[in-house]
Amino acid sequence: MRLLLVSPPFGEKGQMSKGLPIAPPVLEYLASLTYKVRPGIEVKLIDANKEPFDPAEADADLIGFTVLTPQAPWVYKTADALRARGRKVVLGGIHVTALPREAAAHADAVVAGEAEGIWKGLLDDFEAGALRPLYEGPLLPITDIPKPVANLWNTKYVYGYFQTSRGCPFRCTFCSVHKFYGGSVRLRPIEDVVEEVAESKWRLFWGIDDNIWGTNVSRSIELYREMGLNIKGKWWFGSGDLVSVEHHRSGELLKYARAAGLTTVLVGWESNNIGSLEEYKAKSKQGRARRDAIKKIRDAGIEVMLFIMVGGRKDRREDFDGILKLCDELKVAAHPVMTTPFPGTELYEQYRPYLIPGLDWDSFDGNHAVYYHDTMSPEEREDGIIKLRADLFTVPKIIQRMLQVSWRGFPMSHITSWMVQFPQGRAFKEYARKRREDRDKGHVV
Repeated sequence: MRLLLVSPPFGEKGQMSKGLPIAPPVLEYLASLTYKVRPGIEVKLIDANKEPFDPAEADADLIGFTVLTPQAPWVYKTADALRARGRKVVLGGIHVTALPREAAAHADAVVAGEAEGIWKGLLDDFEAGALRPLYEGPLLPITDIPKPVANLWNTKYVYGYFQTSRGCPFRCTFCSVHKFYGGSVRLRPIEDVVEEVAESKWRLFWGIDDNIWGTNVSRSIELYREMGLNIKGKWWFGSGDLVSVEHHRSGELLKYARAAGLTTVLVGWESNNIGSLEEYKAKSKQGRARRDAIKKIRDAGIEVMLFIMVGGRKDRREDFDGILKLCDELKVAAHPVMTTPFPGTELYEQYRPYLIPGLDWDSFDGNHAVYYHDTMSPEEREDGIIKLRADLFTVPKIIQRMLQVSWRGFPMSHITSWMVQFPQGRAFKEYARKRREDRDKGHVV
């Protein structure tokens, strides 16, 4: 049996992009899981961000796609073309988990939830000619997940990755993680994480947990202590909350995180508008003094970038400039995205009456305004975020921010600060250029 797993393109309207500098984690884990449960299967991986994928030439017995919401239109079109040729298609991922009936119209089978509990059964059913339309994967302990297979790609990447937990204890309305991956966080054994990272060929990593330290501060300290003792010459960055930095052991947390190789953390600032922050139910992640928390992280030698949303229905025009002012005051970068109500989230149900009709899922990419606003048009909000990104990521500002990181983190926190900021600025600039071209051609609506 031949299994082909495909990561769809991130580019607008399904176009190829340069993609992320990290190999798609889901597919590497799924390949490893396949070898574990069915060792005789031949597995191939394709990252359609970095190499062409032609459904007319795809040659495999079963073809699988993992689907994020803005990738859904490309996946559905591609899957339809494959099935028209008689190929069998299975779809999974967060969008499919949110909308399994929608996805089922374009697949021979869909996987809702996590694959570990159903993947062997799905492969057995396929070989028996008895593939079922829907497989619902339960939330199982992650005490025995296989190590990712990193040698099946035709393309090159900069970063590896590792995972220490699944689920999230917070209940933000814009996020589906707690709903689909659990609000009770599941933890990997520390020794498994340490062994996986130590044996990996990579020197740079993304920690792909939804929160690298907000699940259990004491456990995070223990994990980072063991990583620092057993892993040398490797560095990583990940996402975290701010309230954990108020914990009475936060000094230890940051000390051991840096010793474990943490160079940069993307923290959930979420919004600079208090009304929006309340609407998103994200205040519990912020703590009582989030500006002080950022300073504390940087003083520990760890760079900080803010994840921040703008353009929500409670936001106002001045909030765009307010984010730039905030970043200039704190000397930190931000990753600003358009507030986007993804299917399966509480925010989607709240915003449903205001959604702009006629938009396909590829508009739900964090760049486009997909709902009506009382005081700002979609064009105003989209132009506003483009300008904000351009103002944030000038080279002088990037260098200014790098110099604010404590020399405790020298040199890797400073190097990765540049590695994170400069490519983002370049990507945002390219997006703005393409949007201007499309607008000049009359393609932007």
